[in-house]
Amino acid sequence: MKTTNSDTMPPPVGALPQNRCPFNPDPKYTALRVSEPVFRVSTPAGLDVWLVSGYEDARTVLGDNINFSSVDASSSHLMGDPEALGGTPPPGVLLRYDGDDHARLRLRLAREFMIKRISRLEPFIRELVTEHIDHLAHKQGPVDLYREFGLPVPALVISELLGVPEDDRETFEKATAAQVDLSLSLEERQAAAAASAGFFAGLVAAKYEQPGDDLISRLIQEPAGRPLDFAELTGLSMLLLAAGHDTTANMITLGTHALLQNPDQAVKMVNDPSIMDTGVDELIRYLSIIHNGVLRKATADVTINGQLIRAGEHVAVVLESANRDPRFFEGADTLDLERSSAHVGFGYGPHQCLGQHLARLELRIALPELFRRLKGLRVVTPPEEIRFKNDMVVYGIHELMIEWDEVVA
Repeated sequence: MKTTNSDTMPPPVGALPQNRCPFNPDPKYTALRVSEPVFRVSTPAGLDVWLVSGYEDARTVLGDNINFSSVDASSSHLMGDPEALGGTPPPGVLLRYDGDDHARLRLRLAREFMIKRISRLEPFIRELVTEHIDHLAHKQGPVDLYREFGLPVPALVISELLGVPEDDRETFEKATAAQVDLSLSLEERQAAAAASAGFFAGLVAAKYEQPGDDLISRLIQEPAGRPLDFAELTGLSMLLLAAGHDTTANMITLGTHALLQNPDQAVKMVNDPSIMDTGVDELIRYLSIIHNGVLRKATADVTINGQLIRAGEHVAVVLESANRDPRFFEGADTLDLERSSAHVGFGYGPHQCLGQHLARLELRIALPELFRRLKGLRVVTPPEEIRFKNDMVVYGIHELMIEWDEVVA
């Protein structure tokens, strides 16, 4: 591809592709990966960005924390507030930090999310899944899987991890869901964010007074190097809730629907749950629910796949397209639970998802149990009436009405 000088570059020539259908990325990416792998677009918020759609280019950008800063790694290019870009990252929001500031926060959290520590939550998660499937069994008529199972299970898991009192869990669940709901106005989302900030400020203050056996208390009591201050602990708590709640809820719901559309894969999973050792990652690759571009800001002039990107320009890395690149994934548009792959569904590089082991554990437990216990599980909503979250930060399904023939123990 011929290198372009962005000083003389014409105005943006395209809009951000957003028409998923429903498990596959917008079909426009098939052509873009070949003809315009680094493509200039205008996003829904009116921000002009370079769109990176191929697997190799995605890893190049996400793995380069020298030429590409995460300072603007937010959803402002989607959520109608591009003026928020360029400001100082909020305390504790490590996904927007670079260099030593990022490393200090991430290393402090890393041991909290190691496989060995996360595995201690397995009995609690299994109990939650069992309780919520039992709850479904007592419902009459079709049930919304997202509201009755997908949302509450990960919300209660992250609440347990953070040490949120049981009486407060419903309150913060609603506030968090509102923050990422693009059907709400910017003012409504900002109000929800303010409510969450107030809630977590109170929670952190309570942990100083009466610590427990939870992540926030350990961060207070077991400082490594420079202790985290009050503002950082509050910001981190909000980030962990947002990152570990709605994402997993949407993966459970969308993953169930995808498996129902691929019954041969569902049968394999029920007959041999150990297939989920690879199957969880395959679902994350196939569905790629963090969509519409992960934002980075060039810190210097840099060329990606022949395209010159000037310092200060933004790049949006499209994970759902990179994960379907046929040059790196054979049969990329096919769901194969036995596939092992180096997907980028959890991101890549220094900012790769810190909570990926927790997400894997929840999905590895929840999905096989749903299909094992709910015999004859099926979606009752006509396909053309299912509303997918094309206009939201995290892709998924607004409502998935299901029914089944019987519930087994």
